[in-house]
Amino acid sequence: MKTPEIFNEKMLPSWMPVLLAGVGALLYLIQAVIYAHTTVSSLDEGSYLIKGIFYLRGVYEPFEPYGPLTNKAPFAFLIPGFAEFLFGAGLRTGRYFSIFLGLLTVLGVWITARRWAGKWIAAGTVWVFALSPMIIKLHARTVSEVVIASMLAWMCVLVLDEERPLWQIILGSVLATMAVLTRQNMILILPLLILYIFWNHGRQKAIWSLAVSGAVFIAVHAYYWPHILTIWAPWLPDSITPFLNAFRLPDDTVPIWDPSIDFWNRMNAFFQGMRYHFIALVGGLFALMMWSPRTDGKSAPVMRAAVFLALSYFILFAMHAWAALASQYESYSCVFCFSNYLTFFDPLGILFFVLVFSAAWNRRPSRLVQTLAILFVLIFSAGIGFSLFESVGRGLLDLSVPRMRDGQFLPGATTLVDILRYKFTLELPVIKRLISSVIGLGVGVSILVVAFLIWRRSKNSQNRAGFALVLVNSYLAAGLLLSPLLNLGERSIDCRRDMILAHEQLGAYLSEIIPSNSLVYWDGGNAFTPMVYVPEARIFPPQINDGYSYRFGGDADTLYRFSHWNDELIAEWKASADVFIIEAKRFSVWKDFLTPQAFEEYAPPPAAPTCYEGGELRIFHRIP
Repeated sequence: MKTPEIFNEKMLPSWMPVLLAGVGALLYLIQAVIYAHTTVSSLDEGSYLIKGIFYLRGVYEPFEPYGPLTNKAPFAFLIPGFAEFLFGAGLRTGRYFSIFLGLLTVLGVWITARRWAGKWIAAGTVWVFALSPMIIKLHARTVSEVVIASMLAWMCVLVLDEERPLWQIILGSVLATMAVLTRQNMILILPLLILYIFWNHGRQKAIWSLAVSGAVFIAVHAYYWPHILTIWAPWLPDSITPFLNAFRLPDDTVPIWDPSIDFWNRMNAFFQGMRYHFIALVGGLFALMMWSPRTDGKSAPVMRAAVFLALSYFILFAMHAWAALASQYESYSCVFCFSNYLTFFDPLGILFFVLVFSAAWNRRPSRLVQTLAILFVLIFSAGIGFSLFESVGRGLLDLSVPRMRDGQFLPGATTLVDILRYKFTLELPVIKRLISSVIGLGVGVSILVVAFLIWRRSKNSQNRAGFALVLVNSYLAAGLLLSPLLNLGERSIDCRRDMILAHEQLGAYLSEIIPSNSLVYWDGGNAFTPMVYVPEARIFPPQINDGYSYRFGGDADTLYRFSHWNDELIAEWKASADVFIIEAKRFSVWKDFLTPQAFEEYAPPPAAPTCYEGGELRIFHRIP
């Protein structure tokens, strides 16, 4: 079922929205390539790359005891590993493959949006991605967010419609299953999809969907049984599942990574996610408010698709918000990963907004909705401003303001920061948050005023749209156009040097100097990426996850079996390793161990894996 085009196609050439979408996709691609070559590799990226190629080459198996930590479902590593196996292991393959998946994500969202809302709105979805540097920068790295996003986008292409062939429904169900087998946190998308298929496509197709997806899910679990239970055991309470204790890390150890993140930083992370994913999240929230479901037969498929997208998006949002912002469900919980997590299911939020906007946007909302719209605009604006506090520079802090005492103006002037610091005894971070929040609130008030003036100037009061409609549309349009500004903090380029070329030069050097079958001790930074280029070297697998898998205390063998490590294992590994790779800024703690009498240093590598100071590598080998 198609909804009417927002624009009259007779007024403009039919190819124009397609061209607009193509330009947006090209802009996305250009940015992605730039980020791929300039972004510093991360722990997650190095983990996916090296574990993936290890698993594909048969060096290790996923969930293998004493092997790499398979803390995600197996396809998170096998998919990038498959790309490396075909095109060569390395950062270039991983990042180019991710860009390809990112383009598939954009294409999938465009196809589904075009089907339901027409060419112009579909072109708009492409520009949602093209104007979101944070999303593009993440899509340009070898991480599982873009893998999941592409799967969900094409799941929607294959399944979301009034009528879909059985083979497409089955293939879409397999993609949903693969999403779960890539990241276990996607587990609820599969039952929600099967329920939607039953509701919209009938019982027979739902049974096929359940049978095939269930068979794939069970087959993968059977192949990796029983060690695959290590990814599910942390989800279930210990008290009612003692039979899973064999797959849980013993609780007699203390993680080195145990951050204490206060409420204000958690709120900062929440609003960061909101501004980085403005249309998917804010648009989705407003779509819930402005949604006016129809009950006639023609709009029933739209309503069913919108219900599925809304439930899927907001359930996944709630799960990830709880995991990142409100809990410490794992030792490596990451509060500021929240905005990254939202990238998993951006396609669902964007498509939900598109469906409601094009087919069920309430033109005359109630007074309650109007009040909520005004309130949300002000809260969202202040919160988004709050999350931009790090961008408050000296220009704002040193803004000249008149001096006052007891309500009276005094001669001369002072700076805004001094007024807030000395009169109200506020610390600098609090001052920055206050200023940025006020600026954000001011922007929200400005949009409110502009929307009111537009609403008042409407000529035909009889058919005039409700104020909430004008306000929400104005706010979302402003947010889309200002998306690059909302992405401050993530849109910047990490390095002026080519990081892919640097890794290839460094990798070639490591492969040349490190003898085959050498045992390598890694302390070269939290990204294990350079070791992808040294396939003949042996490593200590728990080091791939750096300090996130490190523990104080505990039994060394048990920790090693669970792919973790502690001080006792460090001592063993230091005594047995042949080669030591040390990050320059970490070398001070190694001076007493890497003595000239026992170790010889290789010549400095031709390139560093990062452009940050102290990121150069120093490489030593044990003297026989």
